[in-house]
Amino acid sequence: MSGLRMTTPTRMVLQALHAARQPLYGLEIAQQTGLGTGTVYPILKRLECRGFVHSTEESGQHPGRPARRYYQPASKEQS
Repeated sequence: MSGLRMTTPTRMVLQALHAARQPLYGLEIAQQTGLGTGTVYPILKRLECRGFVHSTEESGQHPGRPARRYYQPASKEQS
């Protein structure tokens, strides 16, 4: 993974995504890894910018909360 600093938190996020059977949203990743959302979301952004992770925004309206962004490893992306 050239250009990506493989810290323990980054590894934990990638492991959670690869172990999941479906795309996960950031709070789920934080809960599974025990990392704070202030750590998880910047990691996800870096991984997505480097092409290791893809994200999609959930469709539909959900009163009282913003739409969730779901993440999955680029290798598991389904067309």
